Amino acid sequence: MAISRRKFVARSGASLSALALLRVLPANAADPFQEGLLPSADEMWSEVKFVNDTMGPTRFTGSPQHSAFVQYLKDQLTNILHPAGGSVFEETFANYPRWAATSWTLSAGSREIPVASYFPYCTGGFTGARSPLVPAPSLAAAGSGGNYPLADGINVVVIPPKASATGSVVNLGNFTGPGSINWAQAAGKIAYIDVSVEVLSNTLPPSVYTVQGTYDEGAFNTETSFFPPVAIATIVLPPDITNATKAGVLGVILGWQGISNGNAEGQYNPFTVPYSSSPASSQAGSNPSQTTGGIPALWVTEDVGTLIKSEIAGKAVPVTVHLDAEIRQVSTSTVWGILPGANFGKPNDEFLICNTHSDGPNIVEENAGISLFNVAQYFARLPQRERPKSMVFMAATGHFGHGFFGSGGTAAPDWIRQHPQIINQTVGCMTIEHFGCNEWEDIKRGSTWFYEATGKLLQSEVIVTDPAFQKGAAGTPSSGELPKPGPADPTLHEIFNASIAGAFDRVVVLSGGVFSGEGGAFHAIGVPTIGYIPNPQYLCAIAPDGEISKLDSKHFHDQVVVTVKCLIAMQKATADQLKSAR
Repeated sequence: MAISRRKFVARSGASLSALALLRVLPANAADPFQEGLLPSADEMWSEVKFVNDTMGPTRFTGSPQHSAFVQYLKDQLTNILHPAGGSVFEETFANYPRWAATSWTLSAGSREIPVASYFPYCTGGFTGARSPLVPAPSLAAAGSGGNYPLADGINVVVIPPKASATGSVVNLGNFTGPGSINWAQAAGKIAYIDVSVEVLSNTLPPSVYTVQGTYDEGAFNTETSFFPPVAIATIVLPPDITNATKAGVLGVILGWQGISNGNAEGQYNPFTVPYSSSPASSQAGSNPSQTTGGIPALWVTEDVGTLIKSEIAGKAVPVTVHLDAEIRQVSTSTVWGILPGANFGKPNDEFLICNTHSDGPNIVEENAGISLFNVAQYFARLPQRERPKSMVFMAATGHFGHGFFGSGGTAAPDWIRQHPQIINQTVGCMTIEHFGCNEWEDIKRGSTWFYEATGKLLQSEVIVTDPAFQKGAAGTPSSGELPKPGPADPTLHEIFNASIAGAFDRVVVLSGGVFSGEGGAFHAIGVPTIGYIPNPQYLCAIAPDGEISKLDSKHFHDQVVVTVKCLIAMQKATADQLKSAR
């Protein structure tokens, strides 16, 4: 439902700053969005289905499916940017040690126990130290990429995953954060722990954010923000399987608490952990002679966890935790392109960045590469003189790279270090991830949880914070200091509100807190950034259909439109306006 500018200001609770912003922007800042420059919703959706059907349902970092998707993105960006005078680059990270599970089971004697999913990167290990990154020699040039040396059996070693562990089960209680479990009590045995989604979600409570407003299909501020417990809370405080390895535990069973069986199925979490060898893998490497390979660890549903605690733990029942996986050194690439603006190559040129990542366990996480080249196509169809700023479109690898790329679970820091010339001229960034999501939630009826669609669009998180404030207010639950709520960059906030008006979407706009996703690295170095990042319950769930049945084609299309509108406004704004809160 389209609404007028007057109604927008009233409904959003915006002050005169919204109108003031429009007055100080250049006269053509409110140029209308040109719908004909974007493909239709059906055309975009056909691309989503094509990727899911032919390069899926998963595209884990460095897998054949992921490599095919990266090549597809490169081809699309090349076809779009080259005719407009742009350039496309592929930066290859050589010898990435990819971990891939092939089978997993749990049994107690002759009894098969259902498994919800496996704990990523828990078995085996890699001891190599990463080679230094080398910056690109010039503005429009690729960086060198980074790599680990191939394993030579002396300084760099792949520790083959051990598939199975058998022993009696010890119930070690509730995991509430690193150090909360005495793993030594299960040395030489199988450990069982409960992992509460609600407890871990509360370690980063909604109060660390300032809620700037909500939007729901044409109406502003008609609902409250919605922060249900989610399985991805485990990436904030992941179970410390490395400490279990160090203590001599043979294997680990983790019981989800507080989510339904359907929700628990296939969860690829926590995906940010390194190899759970002892010491844990890192970019600094470790001494092969003093590194112990990680141990098999499996997730079970709450129902199965109850069965294990009541009928198996503490009894003389041999339990086998089986997780067959391989570690193979492969190559994986980040693809990015430049679309020249009116001042490209001149000292006064400025850059806008639109970025995402390319790897993930389903078509939700990540489909924004498809959004990315559609956004690029819109701007490439404009005359160069109508792009005051040059643009970068980037799909990074390594979001699921278990600590071998960038830092903090995001690959963007690598690209930033490799391209100081671009970063020095960058005045704004828009990060896009996970488009088109419908809302699925756990609904309790009586004593039973049911995982089902609510009939609504997902309330997506949009993060717009002031980088200057965020630098001084950073914290993490693991450090014992929580992030603080804080202000939003006023220009970016107004740009997003104006762009979302009338869209088929549902969002909450946040500031302060933690700037999650691939935009966090740009935000952290002071680039004014909008993070458009829906986070559904099924974000990291492996499913036979790649979770495409939980997406909506019109919603996907409208989120691409909102992205384009934000970037149009960012093109028209001056650098001083974009950094107005700093």
